[in-house]
Amino acid sequence: MTEVAPPSAPPPDGTMDALLTEVNGWVECLQAAHRVEARVAAFKARFAAALAGSAAFVHRDRNGTINAAGEEVSMALGVSRMMANRLVTVGVVTGEMLTATGFAFESGDIGFDKAWVLVDCLASVVAPVAWAVEERVLPTAATRTPSELRRDIARALVELDPDNADIRHEAAHRQRRVSRPEVLPDGMARMGVVLPADQAVALDCALDSVAVAALAAGDERTCTELRADALAEWARRTLECGWQFTTADGTEVRTAPTRINVTIPLEVLARAVPGWTPLTSVAEVVAAEEGFLPAEGPPREASDGVPGEVSTGPVRGHRVEAAWLEGYGPITHALALLLAAGGSWRRIVTDTLTGAPLDIGRERYTPPAAIAEAVRLRDRTCARPTCSVPARRCEQDHVHDWALGGGTSVDELVCLCRRCHRCKTLRAGRPGPRRPDGTRDWISATGRTYVAHPERSPRLHGGRLIGGSPGLHDDGGPPPF
Repeated sequence: MTEVAPPSAPPPDGTMDALLTEVNGWVECLQAAHRVEARVAAFKARFAAALAGSAAFVHRDRNGTINAAGEEVSMALGVSRMMANRLVTVGVVTGEMLTATGFAFESGDIGFDKAWVLVDCLASVVAPVAWAVEERVLPTAATRTPSELRRDIARALVELDPDNADIRHEAAHRQRRVSRPEVLPDGMARMGVVLPADQAVALDCALDSVAVAALAAGDERTCTELRADALAEWARRTLECGWQFTTADGTEVRTAPTRINVTIPLEVLARAVPGWTPLTSVAEVVAAEEGFLPAEGPPREASDGVPGEVSTGPVRGHRVEAAWLEGYGPITHALALLLAAGGSWRRIVTDTLTGAPLDIGRERYTPPAAIAEAVRLRDRTCARPTCSVPARRCEQDHVHDWALGGGTSVDELVCLCRRCHRCKTLRAGRPGPRRPDGTRDWISATGRTYVAHPERSPRLHGGRLIGGSPGLHDDGGPPPF
């Protein structure tokens, strides 16, 4: 536990005034920097809105209209599509409807986070009501946190327009959702839930009841841990046993048990073999050289533990490949071995050097299905830069159009989420061929080129890249989608 230093003695007379003057100067500098940051964000929002208003990004098909400006902003700034769309929305709404918010934003009085709260809460409200709420909450917005500002807006909406409160609730009810896992350090993840108030309270009470009962029975876990474990246990049971529910029209639906892919390099799986000694890791070699840990033996010269491999960089020791949990990302070796034992998890063993699948469980696959599986294991996410939709929820398309002679092989196929696939079809963006180092270009609607980097960088052997695609091809067959 970190020790807190005792408070120092008060400074001599006259020193305190000088100290406070210095501190206040730093506070004023901090506030000035915050205003500058807000004004820069306002300019970014304006530019993003201008892009969205350009006809160059508007494309139409039988399903309607798609505006690819969000994708361009996402790749240009290196942010998620959700963040890019927020930037566009704030720029559009504060420039057309909530102009007072736009003025406060451009003046640096409020930052992007508060501008987004105002836009998110008021963009769908009729203009006269939105202006009245804006007039009430904006004067104090600079000193309120985003959460407090959101509560202020909710209260003002009920007080100023009570007759339409139910209509707004019905519209908001259709926005309920559970976020996808957000990767946190050390094998943890964060998820968010947006529910109607009654359902959120019901979930909260249900988790509390489980935690209280477990604590009363002598469980040593904390209440917070028990609440999280209870929620995870409900999900695990659904995966193993399926789930039965009734749709809005009264139809009874039952889901089948589901298995989740865990990709494990052969080297990691070998750690479960009794008597197997892993090669010295990079961390162990560096720690031994710096004197932090005793070395078990002389450091290995090969940077990846491959006989005859030529080291081309400062990395010393053996780079141990991480296992991969589908829908999340890299996980620890111990967790991977635990999940590989079975249950709701489907083990996929890959070559440590190339990443090519060696074993995908007991299921048998026809060649087109094997190709599709290999492409999913290679790409792991949508191929467009900054798009993180997992490959299991993506569609597969040809890099070179199949109708124009593109072959059906691992090298010729690419994972694209439904929206990015639609963008490609409408010529609002397209992927380029995959390079030997795993990178791939994406040419946007403006003709700009952005580079997508692989989740797993290939290894080097004798100074040459290892990591080519498996030799699966079926050039004569139809697309595997």
